[in-house]
Amino acid sequence: MKSSKRLVAAFAVGLAACQSLPEPSPADKAKVVAETDWNRATSVKIDLRDAGFSPPQLNLVAGRPYRLTITNVGANNHYLNAPEFFGSIATRRAEVPRHAEVYMSRIDRVEVFAAGGSVDLWFVPLAKGRFRAHCHLGNHAEMGVEGLIVVE
Repeated sequence: MKSSKRLVAAFAVGLAACQSLPEPSPADKAKVVAETDWNRATSVKIDLRDAGFSPPQLNLVAGRPYRLTITNVGANNHYLNAPEFFGSIATRRAEVPRHAEVYMSRIDRVEVFAAGGSVDLWFVPLAKGRFRAHCHLGNHAEMGVEGLIVVE
């Protein structure tokens, strides 16, 4: 686990110095995922509503493992679209509880179907920063279906 913490720290320092750094390599992300103690993952939650995200700001810590539960509590389908954030995390898996698990190295965006649909994302943030999250369907973002992910 120590070497993965060093990788996270080195990436975060580099990102602060140069905002145009490319995302970590798949090999670096895989190393972080393999060395992480997933039993220590912190559970956090975002509810997708027809009029916004709840909470409107999600606060995370770089290098810490998370299980993010995304639940759609609205009547419409909604996306959690945060490409810069998703590019900066080491992803373990996405899970639809009691139905499916998908192991992947990169998430692009997540659509959660209306009326109670949910998905769990297991990941480690690698870069500090402020990342916009929004639903890109129709005019949902303009209607307030957006938020901010802050990684300290």
